[in-house]
Amino acid sequence: MTKVRRGKLYTKIRLLVRGTPPRGKYTLARRLLQITMLVLFSIQLLISGAILEGSLASSRILHTIPLMDVFAWLEHAAATHSPTLESVIAVLIVFVIYSVLGRFFCGWVCPMDLLFSLFERKLSTPRSPRFTRPHHAGPVEKAIPGIMMLVYLALSVALGRPFFTTISPVAGLTKLGSMLVGVLYNIPDATIGLVMAWSTITGVALIANIVAEYVFGVKRFWCRYVCPIGNIYGYIMNRYSPLRVKVTRVEKCIGCNICSMVCPMSIDILKYVRDGRDVIDYRCFHCGRCVEACPHGVLRLGFRLGSGGPGRGGSAPRQQGP
Repeated sequence: MTKVRRGKLYTKIRLLVRGTPPRGKYTLARRLLQITMLVLFSIQLLISGAILEGSLASSRILHTIPLMDVFAWLEHAAATHSPTLESVIAVLIVFVIYSVLGRFFCGWVCPMDLLFSLFERKLSTPRSPRFTRPHHAGPVEKAIPGIMMLVYLALSVALGRPFFTTISPVAGLTKLGSMLVGVLYNIPDATIGLVMAWSTITGVALIANIVAEYVFGVKRFWCRYVCPIGNIYGYIMNRYSPLRVKVTRVEKCIGCNICSMVCPMSIDILKYVRDGRDVIDYRCFHCGRCVEACPHGVLRLGFRLGSGGPGRGGSAPRQQGP
């Protein structure tokens, strides 16, 4: 038996015995950050010197530093036709941050990732439905998020108010936490009606995601097609941001495909490994699951300038596994 076949057999036995590859330091760090962000937004009504005020659409740090999501700013500008200087500064700060970090927001900050992960399949297989198993995004799949963004902007212009930002469960979940705390402490402007409204919006997104995966075989439907926040970061910034999943030890790859199977966005990670290229797919939100799951340390999550093309990660593996 060759070394590659022995490696694949070992990997299959390991999966059979241990189940889904265990979580590692990246998953722990992501969950801690997501929960911390939720807590900070939730207690903003209780503390006069709150660290974070507002929501994930538009917020302020320590009453001083304004932050505004890129797509929220675009919708606001489209709806009001009069962006303020402060909003321009706020969106530029966020733009610079994610120019460095890419689609980091979706995997490390957005609370919907935490919620979605509780109800989704943790492991995809080659027998899974087409858009659940790892695959390369085709032109139609790539075009849908862009079309949705244009629809949201057009509705913002027609309605005279930011459309998606108003109903976004991303911002809504942080508002829900704040309203729940406000109701518990009987704080003015925090009402059961607002709690129910934000709960409904969050629940709709969760149900849509669950139905899409378990009925129609589309994994992370909301993140990939509906939500423009992460897609605008992925389209514009992932290709050039220095933070990425790096392919560093291609010669160690045995083609077991676990890296692709654990990817929550169904990216064909193995193809990047075989090409010796860093993962710059617009869907990647740098969660690090592929890095944690790889049994041979082929991948790393870190910073690297340049395209990360062939030759950056070493020589391609000799045998092409399934």
